Amino acid sequence: MADRFTRYPLGEGVNFYVQPTTKFKTTSVYVYFHMPLEPVTVTYNALLPMVLARASADYPTTAALSRHLDELYGTSFGVDVARRGEVQSIVFRMEVAGDRHIPGEQGLLLRALDVLGGIITRPLVVGDGFKPEYVEQERTNLRQIIEGLINDKRRYAMVRCTAAMCEGEAFALHRLGRVEDLEGVTPRSLLEHHRRVLSEAPVDVFVLGDVDPERLQEEVAKRLPLPAGSRRFPDTVVKRSPDRPVRDVVERMDVNQGVLVIGFRTGITLRDELYFPMLVANGVLGGFAHSKLFQEVREKNSLAYFAYSAIETVKGVGFMYAGVEFADAERCKAIMLEQLRAVQDGAISDAEMETTIATLVNDMLSAADRPEAMAELAVDQVFSGRDLTIDDRVARFRQVTREQVAEAARHFTLDTVYLLTRKEGGA
Repeated sequence: MADRFTRYPLGEGVNFYVQPTTKFKTTSVYVYFHMPLEPVTVTYNALLPMVLARASADYPTTAALSRHLDELYGTSFGVDVARRGEVQSIVFRMEVAGDRHIPGEQGLLLRALDVLGGIITRPLVVGDGFKPEYVEQERTNLRQIIEGLINDKRRYAMVRCTAAMCEGEAFALHRLGRVEDLEGVTPRSLLEHHRRVLSEAPVDVFVLGDVDPERLQEEVAKRLPLPAGSRRFPDTVVKRSPDRPVRDVVERMDVNQGVLVIGFRTGITLRDELYFPMLVANGVLGGFAHSKLFQEVREKNSLAYFAYSAIETVKGVGFMYAGVEFADAERCKAIMLEQLRAVQDGAISDAEMETTIATLVNDMLSAADRPEAMAELAVDQVFSGRDLTIDDRVARFRQVTREQVAEAARHFTLDTVYLLTRKEGGA
């Protein structure tokens, strides 16, 4: 399976990755600017792409930009901000139709790259800052998104557990920043931050489609002119185990259902040999509907509406979480911890091993049919320094043994127990 990206350095800390393929009718472009996850910049990094996406010097209104993208045969464009470990990445995405699927068309990708490069490097400036109207509108939008996190109690509980578990660490910060910082962001200060990002952030550009790598390398470098600068990839502090006793956190709100989150340290990251056994361990524990948590907590004991586990593979942390009735929280916690101990002891059936590995393999193989999934795997490669194709990853999963799974799970060390429950005296 030809699923490997080839890297072409474009400058210090700036890399172009390309994977030529005729599998898709479109060409996908992803541009990542990697910044340290820090209190002083986390909100700026989240707001910046939202403002940049509104217009550019070339297309000075949102309507003009949208109209031009439509003229490029419906080229799609979007922005995001991601967090891997203690790295906050500003992400630009563009998907453009392939020339060979449009009779008589040539150079569509290059025209789309002109637009993308303009959005990133030639923003709309009014006076000494971004257009005030756009900054104010996107500031309001971001505030609403952050405040809206509370409406999804499962996601909210995970955010709160992470903040408690990683208090004093950068990972405690949410990728979208903090509401209290928004009022301090001005059109001028945001433009100044934009200039810092362009000169300081390591940059990774990924292109997936029917392209000529050598020629495209030159075209991307032309269309994404970045100032020279020292671009050091941000570090993530990984704690191999907790450095304090287990923390219990109870938060009371007007809720109809409790959410229990058990946070743990794994100390295992993308770079470690136990990485693939750890993913299998998470799958056996609670990654899927066939996993121990779902089967024991929800199906057999009827103690939870949902019961799963998740792993973060750059910071080296993980979570077990369940939606519970208030009175069942302690019993649910006990059974969840029992399931973790079972995996650590190697009490894993052949069916659990086989089904988990088969599911992980199928998920990996299906990634080859989705450009965004391929780009995400390529970003993992940047963070890990390990150049693994999908076939390589599939082979690694199939080589994992029960003993390796147990060994990886024994690194899952309890850190924080968070419970979102009803207010005292509630019915």
